[in-house]
Amino acid sequence: MVTTSSRAAFVAQNENTGNQISSAAIDLVDNDNSTAMFDVGNLRPGVSEVRCIQVAYTGNVDPTPVRLYRAAVPTADLAPYLNLTVEIGPAIGPAFSGCTGFSVSGTEYAGTLADFAATRTGYGDAAAVTTWDPAATGETRTFRFTVSVQDVAAAEGKSTNFGFSWETRTS
Repeated sequence: MVTTSSRAAFVAQNENTGNQISSAAIDLVDNDNSTAMFDVGNLRPGVSEVRCIQVAYTGNVDPTPVRLYRAAVPTADLAPYLNLTVEIGPAIGPAFSGCTGFSVSGTEYAGTLADFAATRTGYGDAAAVTTWDPAATGETRTFRFTVSVQDVAAAEGKSTNFGFSWETRTS
């Protein structure tokens, strides 16, 4: 006896190919060309040193506000006697350290370098200076930094090294 059977072969298939995902990019760049803003010797009371730096947002998403804080704790012992003012304004051109044409939009900080460094320690620090909230890539701001040494005997013959950080994050 021979038995045969037949099978039905129903098959359905669907594909979803070509998927691609890319991550957001956030970036801040400045125009310092890896050069320090300040390299000043023998600063005297009554004399102010003024420097400007431009910071641009070049990412491709709307980030959180840009915040300014210390890059590291100032070294040596002049920081308590060094007055610091940080002002912000619109972009003024490509020159680093030159402040020709700077117009103040606001004063971000006025106090001593030591106080700035002690209270503005990182992005998440409540005292970090919120500078601006970029809405689009290519937005640039100019920061004018002014330093002067206090006219007190305790400031004589001292020095310090310091730096600043700007940071933004994805929302």
